[in-house]
Amino acid sequence: MIVDEHVHLGGLFQDTDYFMKSLDESGIDFVLAAPYMFEEKDTPRILKTKKIPPWLAGTKIAMGLVASVMKNKWFRKKYIDSPPNDYVAEMVKKYPERIYGVYWVNPNLEDAEKVEEYILKKDFVAIKFHQVLYPCDLNKVSEKYFDLATRYKVPVFIHVDNIGEVKVVMRKMEKKPDLKVIFAHLNYFEEIADEISDFTNIYFDISPLYAHSDRRLLKAIEKVGPNRLIFGSDSPCPGNQKYAVNRIRKLDISEEDKRKILGQNIIDLISNRTTIKH
Repeated sequence: MIVDEHVHLGGLFQDTDYFMKSLDESGIDFVLAAPYMFEEKDTPRILKTKKIPPWLAGTKIAMGLVASVMKNKWFRKKYIDSPPNDYVAEMVKKYPERIYGVYWVNPNLEDAEKVEEYILKKDFVAIKFHQVLYPCDLNKVSEKYFDLATRYKVPVFIHVDNIGEVKVVMRKMEKKPDLKVIFAHLNYFEEIADEISDFTNIYFDISPLYAHSDRRLLKAIEKVGPNRLIFGSDSPCPGNQKYAVNRIRKLDISEEDKRKILGQNIIDLISNRTTIKH
């Protein structure tokens, strides 16, 4: 079973037919989906175009294009203050076998009770922090969300901005050994690889695959182990899901390790919250 744990429902994936076609062509059984950071009317054209050839999604050119948009001051003004988790909830209800919800929180504006509602009543299976788009003081505001994640046994997915934030999260985890955390994009795995043997619940999202060489992926497997790596594509991006799946399939590792990375690890993480509908 293949699971893409890093998908945004917006941009190209606002087109549901295109989204489902991408899943089917990539052999992806289901996704963990978070909202998009732009309203449809404000989404940069480059993030919606279907004319970029799929092979381009696997290059540093594509990564550079996306990075330039993310860092552009004009586009940053267009980010939604509170990501539209309600839209994700609608899609989860409409496609319960293909989409599982991830609540993308802006801790500066939202309260934990809202997140709890989505976990309990709308079957969301994870909580997302993004310290670049919606930065907060993790020392001060994360406690209530981490308590929530621990209580309901849902993982926290976090895009950190620096190694200091990783250390803050690790200190929190020392006090909350049942807290499960996924660090996005393999960020800082090299820096903490020697420290995580006592942290059984630290994982790393490996998206986007075009940002990582095979050498780096193999290094991550060697340093932190295949049991800690979670497959994700960070889609939408033209051709990105199929490209990402094929990268793992062609990697020089055992079939068992591929099975874990492509789906089993994240299935095990969310199995306390849901029955996989396949």
